[in-house]
Amino acid sequence: MLRIAFFLVAVVVGVALGNSYIGRLPNHAGYFLVAVDDEVRVPLSVRPRHTVVIVIDGLRRDAAETMAATQTLEAAGQCRVSDQGPWTVSRPVYALLSTGLEVARSGARNNDLTAPLAAESIWQIARASGRYVSGSSHLPWFRELFPDGFDRFGVSATHDANVFEGAELRDVDLFHPLYVDEAGHHHGAASPEYAAAVARADRETMALLSKVDFAQDLVVFTADHGHTAKGGHGGPQPEVKDVLACFAGRNVARRTDRAPFDGRSTAPALALLTGLRFPRHMRAREDHLDELWEVADFSEADRAYAQDRLAAVERFRAANRAALVRWLGDAPGTWSRLYAREGRSQTWRGAGVAALAVLVLAGRLRRRAHVPATLAWMALSVAALWLAHRIVLGAFDFGAINLRENYVPRAFAVTGLGALVAIVAHFALVRGKVRLAEDFATLVGLFLFVNVGHIVVYGWPLGFPLPSGPASYMPFIGAFVLVVYGITGCFTFVATTGAWSAVRQGISGHQRSRAGGSSGSKL
Repeated sequence: MLRIAFFLVAVVVGVALGNSYIGRLPNHAGYFLVAVDDEVRVPLSVRPRHTVVIVIDGLRRDAAETMAATQTLEAAGQCRVSDQGPWTVSRPVYALLSTGLEVARSGARNNDLTAPLAAESIWQIARASGRYVSGSSHLPWFRELFPDGFDRFGVSATHDANVFEGAELRDVDLFHPLYVDEAGHHHGAASPEYAAAVARADRETMALLSKVDFAQDLVVFTADHGHTAKGGHGGPQPEVKDVLACFAGRNVARRTDRAPFDGRSTAPALALLTGLRFPRHMRAREDHLDELWEVADFSEADRAYAQDRLAAVERFRAANRAALVRWLGDAPGTWSRLYAREGRSQTWRGAGVAALAVLVLAGRLRRRAHVPATLAWMALSVAALWLAHRIVLGAFDFGAINLRENYVPRAFAVTGLGALVAIVAHFALVRGKVRLAEDFATLVGLFLFVNVGHIVVYGWPLGFPLPSGPASYMPFIGAFVLVVYGITGCFTFVATTGAWSAVRQGISGHQRSRAGGSSGSKL
């Protein structure tokens, strides 16, 4: 019965960790934030009349390149290939675009936490400077991240609503339609439905651009992420992380080379082009801020303004350098050194968890015969689980989830298939029916080590730096593994050890005893 109890504990742990992982991901207080107070000492001579920011949720780069709107914008300015980073989840990328800060340090790691972000956004800066900031979206998430960043933020009730329609352009306007992303999730980026959604976005954007005068106004057009052909995002695939970012209008340089761009530079670029101070926590030091001057083209009258902003970037870099030296204890103060140091701490913790798992495994196998066959079976079981996941769900990253209502049955199917292969492979390799439950307990124990060890290695909430795609995704599928393999372990124990026969005999004996006692009382 102890073994059944162990399997049931694995099931309970799987359910508990699976249900809590989403809440464990974010920490909106952020990590290693460097606050730098900026001030525009030489004002921009003439700022844009209207600044229009368009974020088409889920728009792939190749789809964006077919749009009349992006071609119009490129003719009036430039379009670049923007790298939104390896963590391509919507709310975290909204934060990245708004603050100039990477996801690992902003602390926005999923779509569920609605708390405000500690890092400062371009929307808050614009509003604090006295400009009217308006937002229009199918989601309230930008407003939730930065509740004091908008004078007005309209949320449309349905995706059929046109977020661009009826908009009176103000100082700063954010437009954020969601239906392209929804088409990607439900039908995939290779579908006719996705193409139709892109065409709709193109029509609606073009209608908005008809209200814009590029001689007086500024337009920034981008996306948070793309989509895989089958639908989904969250990972580092080029079709997901690389999107088109277009800048057009006042103070924008004209170029057609589709040069690379760092998505973290979006908010700093908006600040530079509109005469605002830079976001307080933007990435500086080992940054891509020099590309801002490839986007901007200031007149001779604003030469002093450009020099002032160049000096501001150097002040940010100096402040970041000083903070890094303080955290690291010595020079050089670089983000790569800090990432490497914190990553080594995670590696050492992971090595400790792995060593403990090996010791436990060695202890369980010490007195067994056919140890090579058992190890081969365990390796084959893990390989079968991996292969089933690749076939059914795809890569080991957040893109495998896509829609949660579809992910749950597929994850159960993947882990169920893996458990079935493990049972069949055990009879083929180990050839010991009695040992199946015992070996299954060892396998479940290793999965338990991996799931609990993830917390030891990466922390609760998830710490800094972020784990790689497979490591960040593992707790999701790992929870299903514990549940399915734990239940399977119970069945293997009952079926292969005679436990069920013993239970049945006990029940039958109890029934006969009661029947006998009843007969005696009547005599």
